[in-house]
Amino acid sequence: MSEANKNPILSNFYSNPKAVGIIVFLIFLFISGNIIFKEHQLKVSTTQQQMNAKLTELSGEIKTAFSDATGAIKTLAYFSQNYQIESNFEEVGKEILESHPYVDVVQLLDSGKIIAVYPIKGNESVLGYDILFDENTRAEALEAIDRNDIYFAGPIDLKQGGRGLIGRLPIYDSTEFVGFAAAIIYLDDIVNQPSFQQLDIPNTLIQLKKLDSETDSNGQIFFNSHPEITEGKGIIEKEFIPSANWEISISQIDQFPILEFSPLLIIRVLSAILFGFLAYNFAAQPARLNKKIKEQSKDLIKSNERFQYATLATSDVIWDWDLVEDQIYRADNFEKVFGYTKEDQKSRPDFWPELIHPEEREIVHANLQNTFDSDSSYWQYEFRVRDKEGKYRFIIDSGYIIRDKSGKPIRMIGAIQEITTRKLAELELAKEKSQLSRVIEGTGAGTWEWNVQTGETVFNEEWANIIGYRLEELEPISIDTWVKFAHPDDLRKSTVALDAHFEGKTPYYQCEARMKHRDGHWVWVLDRGRVFNWTDDGKPLLMFGTHIDISEKKIREDELERLNEKLQATNSELKVFASVASHDMREPLRMISSFLALIQKNYSEKLDAKGKQYIDFAVDGAKRLSVLISDLLDYSRMGFDSENKTLLNTQLIVNNVIKLNQQLIEEKKAEIIVQKLPKIFAIQVPIQQLFQNLIGNALKFTKADTKPIIQIKGEEFEKFWRFSVEDNGIGIEKEYHDTVFQVLKRLHSKEKYSGSGMGLAICKKIVNQHGGEIWIESTPDIRTEIFFTIPKK
Repeated sequence: MSEANKNPILSNFYSNPKAVGIIVFLIFLFISGNIIFKEHQLKVSTTQQQMNAKLTELSGEIKTAFSDATGAIKTLAYFSQNYQIESNFEEVGKEILESHPYVDVVQLLDSGKIIAVYPIKGNESVLGYDILFDENTRAEALEAIDRNDIYFAGPIDLKQGGRGLIGRLPIYDSTEFVGFAAAIIYLDDIVNQPSFQQLDIPNTLIQLKKLDSETDSNGQIFFNSHPEITEGKGIIEKEFIPSANWEISISQIDQFPILEFSPLLIIRVLSAILFGFLAYNFAAQPARLNKKIKEQSKDLIKSNERFQYATLATSDVIWDWDLVEDQIYRADNFEKVFGYTKEDQKSRPDFWPELIHPEEREIVHANLQNTFDSDSSYWQYEFRVRDKEGKYRFIIDSGYIIRDKSGKPIRMIGAIQEITTRKLAELELAKEKSQLSRVIEGTGAGTWEWNVQTGETVFNEEWANIIGYRLEELEPISIDTWVKFAHPDDLRKSTVALDAHFEGKTPYYQCEARMKHRDGHWVWVLDRGRVFNWTDDGKPLLMFGTHIDISEKKIREDELERLNEKLQATNSELKVFASVASHDMREPLRMISSFLALIQKNYSEKLDAKGKQYIDFAVDGAKRLSVLISDLLDYSRMGFDSENKTLLNTQLIVNNVIKLNQQLIEEKKAEIIVQKLPKIFAIQVPIQQLFQNLIGNALKFTKADTKPIIQIKGEEFEKFWRFSVEDNGIGIEKEYHDTVFQVLKRLHSKEKYSGSGMGLAICKKIVNQHGGEIWIESTPDIRTEIFFTIPKK
């Protein structure tokens, strides 16, 4: 009381407890009301931050999908502009889809017509579909052309089923629009992501809209997390995605009612008399605030993690440059791309400028400074930088410039795209184009360029030289110049070939045609070309091609055709002659053999030894002559038709031949060694005859005092099969290695070794008809090995 008496204010409080109570109550009521209002604001702020974080997450999901699709589209466009990928589009498309997980389908469009799609299964119906002729797709296709950049159309109902968005990048040949590279992302692949389906913020509505432009406030809603609700009533956060004219929004379904805190207010009023509760409330309030700060810090950490994940999702190196403090942050993949660690980057102030190629360092610095000095907000430049291994890499460095109110640059955020592979490919392509130009000049080919719609035509000097003119002598030049000099019959063939190419039936136009030379004779040319540009309505526009003088080739072809006809006629005559001759010779020979046999049977006892010997000679000669006639007839009749080729098991064929010669093998006591033989594509009867003749010769030409050993081998090579039959017989002198394959050529007397001399000639003909070769390796009195090959094709 003594302290209260000394303090008039405390004295008044203690002397008027009712007033004190009222004042304390009012103070607490004021404080409680203020706290309630602040908590309401905090809840609103926290919810707004959560919604912003969720919006960033959702838009990041969409942008990641768009970035992935952008990479796929640019890759496809690059291959389309630099290579002919239509023939192996499935392989290219598969590679692209495997490296871009968000992309479901890739398409290549010629003008507006879809000419290639991967995967083809389920997408067959879109082939030939022209998006520029469909009112449902034309507007957004033209939007991509107007932007000259990737634009994501949709979501639309896809022709092949389902809903999706289609990113399209216009492709140009020089400045001429030729088509699109496109990638499809199914809408469900995005909206079915956990981030869209699992909302950790209650009372929240997520919507995706398609707008006509960034300023459009209405648009068409194509995704709604609560279909029964059309519009939120509370906090709303939006973000516009310009590459697709999408707006993503997240909003409260209902506002926070301020009266939701009324129970707490009642409790606090009722407990106002309890000063301890007031103390507790004030003590607990900072703790609650600290807890909320920690939660917000966690959200901030998650947001930073999302940024890190976003940098991992792209191969570009993201950087952030504080121009005021001259501090720069580079994403972790900078080390992965260029090899420099964080410590390397901080080791010296001029770290980045020193990496730029000396020839480009000043140019890059000047270009960046000029951008800073202007009012531009965007900078981009292509140059080379040195990696840690000392190699220079091509990059595209680009950034967005943030300025203060006075326009001074204070911050710059950008990304480095490593393009070494692409750049080297471009340089190589330029080199190949230069080489191609020199090759065309070196081959003496005439070239032509034709605007199919206008008839305008451009020829080079060689085109005119082929028909004996200078180019200036043919002016004015148009497609009628070609018509004027072309043979009328060949013009009709040319028209048919052109129509087939225009209709897509052939990949290029080709026609052999005659042109009138200045001297009056006809010159044969090989006319080849291809349409490289088409009109919007699918008509051929620009076509390029060559003329090559093939007059000498045509003369040789005509001469060869005449010789072939003459040869075929001669062969036919020979076959007829051989057949007639063999028939006419066999009849009297049969009669001679029969009468000789009768004389030998009925009159041998009346003849002396000399007479019997003469009869034996005559019978033996008749037999040999019969064999000779049969062999000659077989040789002349032997034909070849590749369509009769089948898969043959040469092991079985050789085994059959051995069985046919089993009696002779046993008489000679010969040993036959057969290695494992391959299966080949050939005609069975000639191949069996081939082995019969070779094995028969090996059994025939043996040495009297030596056991015959015959080895049969077969081996497979890349382009042919090689066989050999080796024996240890009498051998053949080297000078006769070629002679033995001639018709009726014998090296030994018929008394010593029987036969007609046709066996190896027949072997050579069989092998040659199959496209193979046959030869001999032999050492007299030691061995002979005959090799032959049968090609696989």
